Amino acid sequence: MILACARTKLAVVAADERDGGRRQVLNLGHTVGHALETVLGYGTLRHGEAVGLGLLAALRLSGLSDLRGEVEGLLVAAGLPTRLEAVDAEAVVAATRLDKKRTSQARTPFVLVRAPGDVVEGQDVGDDDVALAVRELTAT
Repeated sequence: MILACARTKLAVVAADERDGGRRQVLNLGHTVGHALETVLGYGTLRHGEAVGLGLLAALRLSGLSDLRGEVEGLLVAAGLPTRLEAVDAEAVVAATRLDKKRTSQARTPFVLVRAPGDVVEGQDVGDDDVALAVRELTAT
């Protein structure tokens, strides 16, 4: 599985060496993940933990509750966190505006999922929706 994932990533990177198009799909989960690292302080979460939580937020923003549940189960089975004690959702939203992938758009573009294996980059997501997805990470 790891080898297959590495090959997929290599193919995406080779097709978009300058990171100007399709390669951005590799950022799935990273927008909220990086924002969580910023707000919580680097070192509070490992990068993979933050991206895993960001992936859950991205799946919520994608409207894929069933897939989100499956991924949450996989994260739990791998010993990764799926919940946070507390986080200021508005601060996380503000931190997403600082994302390095942000272009001239008013908001940071998100990578979302239409279906398993069908990921789309450059999606505009409202701040209220991002805040709700982050708040869900603190729900028990």
